[in-house]
Amino acid sequence: MSAIQDLAASEAVEKMRDMIDAAAATCLFATNLSSIPFHLCPMQVQDVENDGTLWLFSGADSVHNAHIGLDPRVQLMFCNGGKHEYLAIHGRAEITTEIHKVDELWTPAVKTWFPQGKDDPNLTLIAVHPEKVHYWDTKDGKLVAMGKMLVGAVTGKRLELGIEGDLNP
Repeated sequence: MSAIQDLAASEAVEKMRDMIDAAAATCLFATNLSSIPFHLCPMQVQDVENDGTLWLFSGADSVHNAHIGLDPRVQLMFCNGGKHEYLAIHGRAEITTEIHKVDELWTPAVKTWFPQGKDDPNLTLIAVHPEKVHYWDTKDGKLVAMGKMLVGAVTGKRLELGIEGDLNP
């Protein structure tokens, strides 16, 4: 059982940033959402803007870029299992090659995927504009949550284990 705590505007974006950072900015990025199974691949979020827009580097020749070209709906799922924190973002993606954004987000590590650097012809950015965001978080940390689960199992009582809610950037 979880308490509900919805957040909006800057509080929502700050919660998104905190949870994305805690998950090492790594998500499962889902495309082709109208088909089962949909396409999943691990991806790294480079930035979260003040309006909640997420930025990721991607290859122009990738399957997920092809899917976005046909249907811009995407889902990003983050997990910080060590803290029992989870974040699901549903939104619309757009593919861009904006050079000023590439310059802003570029790090030497990105060259692993784009060996020609910022001028790599395969380099694109994906901007994800969130439409529905939901999070689950432990209120008291993993150890206390596990203790509450044990007490609940022994007593048969439902205890409040965490917080969840919608984030509206």
